[in-house]
Amino acid sequence: MNDKGANHTTKSPKLGDVYRTKTVEMQKELYRDWAKTYEADSVGEFGYVGFETAAVEFAKRVPDKSARILDAGCGTGLSGVALMRQGYDNIHGLDLSPEMLEIADKTGAYQSLAEADLTQKLNVEPFDAVFASGVFGYGPPHPEHLGILVDVLVPEGLAILTVNGKGWDDCGWEEKLPLEIERQGLNLEEQFEIPYLEIEEIRGIVHVFRA
Repeated sequence: MNDKGANHTTKSPKLGDVYRTKTVEMQKELYRDWAKTYEADSVGEFGYVGFETAAVEFAKRVPDKSARILDAGCGTGLSGVALMRQGYDNIHGLDLSPEMLEIADKTGAYQSLAEADLTQKLNVEPFDAVFASGVFGYGPPHPEHLGILVDVLVPEGLAILTVNGKGWDDCGWEEKLPLEIERQGLNLEEQFEIPYLEIEEIRGIVHVFRA
């Protein structure tokens, strides 16, 4: 993924640090140190609402409240709690950071939690739906990894994934996404914008893929 020349300027220096992580190893180190203050920073300082707005859109498209759901990149559990508020009770979380997962476990939103690298093939039982907010944008993971989440769906299952709008602009998602959709044989049903990082004035772009 070439984001040479990307503009990482943000109102919050911490958010700029997040956008500058280039590897999975760098991300793991960042979140290990950030886990305890992640929610206060992301919600309070950045105005992160994307997990809530995306969960509302998810509920419009996945009517079965008992659906087996993967919260991919679940972090400290903000998304899981948002999905639980929408009435879902069979949510499973994967995340790169064991420190974030430890906090997510305390929310009571998840039936299971496990550590996983979302740039690698996932060895999991199939899911009825996948939800991922706050995962895609600058990456990793990158556009070439979208199929990893679609691949864990049952036939006709939905993957509802957000892309950070600043990452979308800076990293060339508009040009790269159609190429990856064709290369990976993905079925993109919908694409639309949502409020995402309100204090930073960054939109989110929701993508709905069907298996």
